[in-house]
Amino acid sequence: MKNWGYAVFAVFAVFLLIGCYNVYYVDHGDYSYECKADSDGITVSVNGQPSDYRCSVYSNTSVPQELYLYLDSSYASDLNTYYQQSDFLNVLKDMLSRRGMDNVKFVDADGLKDVMTHRCAVFFVSGALPDTIYDGSGLDIFTEWLYLGSSVYWTGPEIGRYVSTPDGVKDLSKGLFDGKVCDEKDKYGYSHSEMYQYTCVRYDDCTYGLDVSIPDSLPLGYVSDDGYSAVTAVKLGNGSATVFGGNVAVTENVSQVLTDRTFCAEVVVAGLTYVSEGLAHATGTTSQGQINMDVDITSYSDVVLTISVGEPASKWGRTHQF
Repeated sequence: MKNWGYAVFAVFAVFLLIGCYNVYYVDHGDYSYECKADSDGITVSVNGQPSDYRCSVYSNTSVPQELYLYLDSSYASDLNTYYQQSDFLNVLKDMLSRRGMDNVKFVDADGLKDVMTHRCAVFFVSGALPDTIYDGSGLDIFTEWLYLGSSVYWTGPEIGRYVSTPDGVKDLSKGLFDGKVCDEKDKYGYSHSEMYQYTCVRYDDCTYGLDVSIPDSLPLGYVSDDGYSAVTAVKLGNGSATVFGGNVAVTENVSQVLTDRTFCAEVVVAGLTYVSEGLAHATGTTSQGQINMDVDITSYSDVVLTISVGEPASKWGRTHQF
């Protein structure tokens, strides 16, 4: 009887795949989701404990296939202590796993030399690049790695301005964005960018945020009155950087700690880049059945659907790549 049941399921799966649309079903932990995509749009349902959930659809994404979290106790940081970095990155790793991203590993300064021989993504909360990969010459490992189409996630002072060594941090006086970075502390954004309606990134610290006038950049959340973005996707080399303003690893407002770390995970799993476009968004509850989004994705490339359960700090999520 058990084998007969598997056979029926296999025939049913084949039938779905050769039909006019695809139906997907994923079960994990306390929640599962189903989605259907065809020329009429996307239908989504989430099953599990009573909860609200939010869905967004994006095009021109680049979801990391490999993500490395930089952490090295032997290298200096003027931004965060080793323990602050470790705490943030371990929580981030757990939150990424809750959203289906398990290809995440830690890497130290020496390990980056091997990691950066191929296209991948690296998350830094050190505020400085280690001297094993960067020297500001434009010919270093970090620069060459960006031209492979890689992705970097960053918080703190301008990327490339500071170089970390075991003995301290060197200031090169300039970084990779020609100083178009907010250097005013306690700078906050109060206006929503166009992408906010899709990302719902409730993070407003624009200190160290990028100037919205930088070419090939896309604000993802809040923007200050004088034009600095709290979260920005921007072109670097042939790849993309996501720059989080302020210092997401250390949040003074304790009530915001979980929310801030959640949105970092959601930005990563969505694979947003400087050319990403929001196509649709909708909200629902696990008890109401399905929601429908009127979007024909056949004319777009690299389309993903993101699902986030719980607000404002989601407790479960998935990214579905079409």
